[in-house]
Amino acid sequence: MNTCKKWMTQFSTPFFTKCLPLMGTILAGLSCASSSAAVTLSNSSLEVTIRDDNGAIDTLIFDKQSFFHSDFFNPGEPVSDFGFQNGANPATFTINTTAGITQQPVTVSQDGESVVVTGTYTGGDATVDFRRIYSLVDEFNALLVKTNLVNQGSAVELRYFDTFDPDQGIDQRHGFETFNDIFILETAAGLATVGQATELGGLTVILGSLDINATVGADLGLSINNGFELNNFLNTPSDPNGTFADVGIHIGGKNVLLAAGDTASFEYIQGYGKSVAAAQAEFKSAVAATVPEPSPLLGLLAIGSFFVFTASGAMKGKEMKGNKILESQLLPKVRDRVDDNAIGLTNSR
Repeated sequence: MNTCKKWMTQFSTPFFTKCLPLMGTILAGLSCASSSAAVTLSNSSLEVTIRDDNGAIDTLIFDKQSFFHSDFFNPGEPVSDFGFQNGANPATFTINTTAGITQQPVTVSQDGESVVVTGTYTGGDATVDFRRIYSLVDEFNALLVKTNLVNQGSAVELRYFDTFDPDQGIDQRHGFETFNDIFILETAAGLATVGQATELGGLTVILGSLDINATVGADLGLSINNGFELNNFLNTPSDPNGTFADVGIHIGGKNVLLAAGDTASFEYIQGYGKSVAAAQAEFKSAVAATVPEPSPLLGLLAIGSFFVFTASGAMKGKEMKGNKILESQLLPKVRDRVDDNAIGLTNSR
């Protein structure tokens, strides 16, 4: 935990900032980090700002109409970061952080009701264009994050990640700790691998993906800061099993095998609620609103591999190794996973 930031957040809860304006003036002179201009997405309850210099989430405020609304990731150690790596090579690790670290040059723009972050990842002689899109899911307290990839160079095994430190309890004067869990959540569109963090008062974030290649984990490291930590997370993700602690939560993937000219995409959703049940309901509703109704069985989904199909059922993409969901969990949901418009990772040439 950043000591200066931690100390300041104890005095910058909604109680102090709303009831003691003078305290805000004093704190302005004690700021520990500079902030960037930001592009804003907002509905009646959820507001997300994206840094315009590096594309990381700057603030994410839920229940913003209430007196005690909460910023989920900025209090305490501010962590809502993303990055890439070429295979398992830590020397090719790049990260853009909410605190302002920018190892991956990007351009940030607003496109209608979305914020678009574009750039080219070049670690280890890779040349992969990416387009990262943030958008709020209509009518729900949910954020959809989609990343499109185009390999403009030679073959590469790309790794990607988002890392967060949920501290939504700070603005509720409940401290930094959350109850944290990693599990499989059944939705109308299929099984999602998700991570969940809940503060003492019930405020909850749940994030995850239906992509069978997605990895989700949570650990006391709070954030992913280098390639070694990224490899550890992707190879052996941790599950706190409901432990109450100040824990980071991460989502990402490996074994994204891109030949020259290949394209791929990865999507995940963040759902927010005043309780575990409410957040899970928002997540499920957002998935239903984002993923088309499952189509009839058009092809084969092999356990341990992920294939993308055209409407005729012919294999369009390539085998994607690294399935981490048990066969017993996947078989009942085969029909839910073969729609090539489904949320998650697709790979084609």
